Amino acid sequence: MDQSAKRVMDVVLALLGLIVGAPFMAVIALLVRLDSPGKAIFSQRRLGLHGRVFRMHKFRKFPDNWGTKGAAVTVVADARMTRLGRFLERTKLDELPQLWNILVGEMSFVGPRPETLNFKDLFVGEFAHVHDYLPGIFGPNQVAFRNESHLYPPDQNPETFYREQLFPRKARNDLEYFSKATLWTDLLWILRGLWTSLLGTVDWKRLVRHRSKVLLTDLIIIEVAWLGANLLRFEGLPAGRHWDVYLSGTWLIPLIVLSAMALGGSYRGILRHFCSVDAIRLAVSGAVGWALAYLVLLVVEDRSASFEVGFIATVLTLIMMGAERILHRERTRLVADPHGDSHREIDEQSVIVIYGAGRRGVALANLLSQGFGGVAVAGFLDDNPGDLAGRRVGGYQALGSERDLDTVHAVHQVSQLWMTFEPDRYKYLRLRKWCKKNDVKLVIMPLLEPFMTLCPPSGADLSAIPVALLEDSRSHGPIPGRLSIS
Repeated sequence: MDQSAKRVMDVVLALLGLIVGAPFMAVIALLVRLDSPGKAIFSQRRLGLHGRVFRMHKFRKFPDNWGTKGAAVTVVADARMTRLGRFLERTKLDELPQLWNILVGEMSFVGPRPETLNFKDLFVGEFAHVHDYLPGIFGPNQVAFRNESHLYPPDQNPETFYREQLFPRKARNDLEYFSKATLWTDLLWILRGLWTSLLGTVDWKRLVRHRSKVLLTDLIIIEVAWLGANLLRFEGLPAGRHWDVYLSGTWLIPLIVLSAMALGGSYRGILRHFCSVDAIRLAVSGAVGWALAYLVLLVVEDRSASFEVGFIATVLTLIMMGAERILHRERTRLVADPHGDSHREIDEQSVIVIYGAGRRGVALANLLSQGFGGVAVAGFLDDNPGDLAGRRVGGYQALGSERDLDTVHAVHQVSQLWMTFEPDRYKYLRLRKWCKKNDVKLVIMPLLEPFMTLCPPSGADLSAIPVALLEDSRSHGPIPGRLSIS
């Protein structure tokens, strides 16, 4: 390849990219600073041409004070990344400052990816020839390994996996291509790299594989909302130029709305755990998607198209999608518990009553009933039964107070009584006596070893609890580390 021609191409494209992208890069730099304190640009020593060390620039994805802690590679959903860093990693916008590295001749648009000094020892034997070529942003590996962070197995050290598996494959790919590269093939790799970077922002294969049902459902919802909005606005099917707008919208709107929802993270959550955060993502990405779709529709079809139709369709879409996700969540819960929460008292291995119906109690009930097989939460006892009488707390029945223990036990055949708070001396003695009489295990959660440092002291007088019992329960309780009385 004519290296002078390649250098001219690099300089021209780098200058053009820096001039056109300067405002956009300034916005990213500002967002990085707002997201976490520190410098917007992260500079790291990398191995360049002939193994010479240079500083490669990127927008910062990790906290500025992170240093060199953690693996030398970035895995999917890396815990070190900031909120904006995850977006930059997914879109590859963090690479934009490398246009400066290209302009000053430290990098090229097409070349082997420059490695960190952690992997300097790998460039031996045939792999040493990778340093014969100027490192770059695009190339066969940058396309083939667009989503490299997804390749690391969950049960292996990522750095070891990279050394043993990924690096040899990437080095051989580079040597095979760059030994016969031309200016025209480089141009093709730039175009392929740009396209892959854009398309790879969302892992479409994984999205379709794991979200095909919800994608199809959302597609149908968008079509129904679009049809319903037109029927409501025009009191029937639209006619004339509005009919042309409707037909164009049937294929254009789903394409844009679903893409915006994917980019906005609406399909990252698990449907059976649909929560308020997922609802916010759905509302924002869905509304933005509809706004973009309708804007495109106005430009390509008819600028006088009804805005009222777009607004109605957006509202209908968000309502139906939200309702569908909530119904799916509830159906999943019913499948997991086909008899309902209040009818699981006899056939289960352990029936548990929770004393304390506050937030800690609801969280504990969900953990016990959904996280362990053979466990049924019969409901709650609480010292304020008047406020809870006949009501359900977090889906579980309020059964009464301490005075109702005999009745509750007669109905539900209680195996264990879990307390979410530290009882005072007299309550503890009463409950201990009752549990011993009825062969029920008493568990005081704040006194369990894992929780003792997490639960603030209540000031309760626990002097009646023998120290020997606390120590003995760690090895003889129903589950190691639990305080129990049987």
